[in-house]
Amino acid sequence: MTQRLSNVNTYLPSTAELLTSGGDERIELDASQMTNKYGRKPVPDRELFSFGSATASTISDFGFSAAERLRQKISQTLPGRAPEEIYLEEIDRVRHEFIRLCGLEHIGGMEVIVSPSGTDAHMLASQLVAGSSVAKTLAIMVQPEETGSGVGHALAGGMHSSHRESGGTTVNSADPIDVRSIAVRMEGSRLRPIAAVDDELEAIVSAAITRYGRILIVLTDVSKTGVLAPTPSKALDLRRRWPDSVEILVDASQFRLAPKTLQTYLTIGCLVIVTGSKFLGGPAFSAMLLVPASMAGRLKKLPLRPMPGATCCRADWPRNWTGAQTLPETSNLGLLLRWEAALAELRAFRSVSEEDIQRVVVDFHKEVTSWLNNAPDFQLLEQPTLQRHLPITHNSWDQLPTILPFILFRVNRHARRNPLTAPQTKRIYDHLCQDLATKAKMPGSTILSVRCEVGQPVPCGELEGVQVAALRLCLSARLIVEAINTGERGIKRLFDRSLMALEKVAFLTRNSSAV
Repeated sequence: MTQRLSNVNTYLPSTAELLTSGGDERIELDASQMTNKYGRKPVPDRELFSFGSATASTISDFGFSAAERLRQKISQTLPGRAPEEIYLEEIDRVRHEFIRLCGLEHIGGMEVIVSPSGTDAHMLASQLVAGSSVAKTLAIMVQPEETGSGVGHALAGGMHSSHRESGGTTVNSADPIDVRSIAVRMEGSRLRPIAAVDDELEAIVSAAITRYGRILIVLTDVSKTGVLAPTPSKALDLRRRWPDSVEILVDASQFRLAPKTLQTYLTIGCLVIVTGSKFLGGPAFSAMLLVPASMAGRLKKLPLRPMPGATCCRADWPRNWTGAQTLPETSNLGLLLRWEAALAELRAFRSVSEEDIQRVVVDFHKEVTSWLNNAPDFQLLEQPTLQRHLPITHNSWDQLPTILPFILFRVNRHARRNPLTAPQTKRIYDHLCQDLATKAKMPGSTILSVRCEVGQPVPCGELEGVQVAALRLCLSARLIVEAINTGERGIKRLFDRSLMALEKVAFLTRNSSAV
């Protein structure tokens, strides 16, 4: 089990060790590969082409240096101060800087809860909405393949693993929270019409309104394959119809939101989950639950229910929350360093103009989708239109997809395309980060020396009688900043690297025997 590091004295583990602490087994390192469950290492890898930010990212030199500086600062301070006191001070600083970088200072009364992971944050949100009432709560989410395998269990009041901590005490779940899911993809991996998703949501809420005390609609913006569902306008309409029962949680764990979009969600009274480990490119396991003023005023006065499996400590919560007073005064220095690395990436991202960001996103989308649409080995999954239709509208880069999912095909000598199975796709994924040139011993196969990350395979149902999964080429804040800061040469380098990653996928698809 990952250590919480709540009893640090004057010795601190290395930065790499701390970056894999204070979470759960998903960030523990495999002893042979020294990677976590997502295949990522806790140290920079300069030769790796990082296009996997929909899953997790390998930490950058930039982010690692920021984490290392904070570790050194804490190490110098530890002999004279308790680690819990240092953690409280530093996590408060992180919270306030995040608010400033996202332009949230003007949203009075908003509160921020720091959390080890997006999954933890889902559980916190559902527990807060359920409150101390004995009446049942219903949480409605999109299908788990598009969000995360542990999200449904977390919303119900537990975590994906039994090996978790809750203030040092293991608690059994008895929370009256039911969970329903709505499919967003149909047979053949096609995108379901958003009107059908909205209609199903309305039907579920209408039928449940007399049976449940609270209903939590989880609006996913965006999912693992870049889907926005249900539509914000439908969720808001249902809340207007039943204001005393319905709450909205925006699952923005991917954090592919422009500041104005985030500000709007909070202004209209939605809970929002963000992470520093997806689009921002920080190390895995850093999240925040943003609570709008309309909810914070009520929730902060309530007692906190036991949260089985959650990794919580007092400092992660706003100081004026009554319920948080019962949480242990411990520290989670791993979480602190992961957020410090993510903030370094966010700071850099906020330093470039929205116009430049939009230009890179538009050109990247055009370049990569054109390549994918002309490659026989690939089928680009249907891309949704990211039209949020929020009360406050604006044009921004977050209206274009930055996750490009695709299914792989093997073309036979008769030009027939056969979809690869999910296990075959996973095998190709596992080989992408390896230099295979020596192993393959194939002349002219220099593309195999390219080492790259893409998003882990996402199950997409059945296609031609085969269970398939989609890989994802992802644009991240880090890649955008690097491209902008080095001008046209940097943008060309971004395109070249993305196409080289795709070419390696294509090579492995055609030459499975090479590996």
